Amino acid sequence: MSQNNALRARFTDGALTTASGPKVITMCYDRLDRDLAGAIDALELNDVSTAHELLTHSQDIVHELLCMLDLDVWEHASALAAIYRYITQLLVSANVHKRVVDAREARHLLGEIGDAFRQAAVGLANVAGTQPREAGRDFSVRA
Repeated sequence: MSQNNALRARFTDGALTTASGPKVITMCYDRLDRDLAGAIDALELNDVSTAHELLTHSQDIVHELLCMLDLDVWEHASALAAIYRYITQLLVSANVHKRVVDAREARHLLGEIGDAFRQAAVGLANVAGTQPREAGRDFSVRA
């Protein structure tokens, strides 16, 4: 691992261990969007190695999101689990068949789910009396 990658991993690990649950989820969706944007670009440029790396990383994140779901606690968890499984199929198809359309569909679906989680995080923060902010996104409520 290069020194740059090692530093990035250490920073990411530290951010994950100090972030709240909702923040971790939004970080996952932000990373998925970044990875899939890169994978789509790589597929369009026929950069198979980069596309593979980014698509498999996306599969890993979706798998972790699926594993975090507690089917016994939230009534809609099974529906979200089915969506995650479908997205995983899209990511595998995009990777195996180098299908940009599948990567785009996965990114679109994950973007919508990510937006819903971000809105929920804002609601939780408002209940707790805080205003979450992160780079590139302003979650403050405007009057």
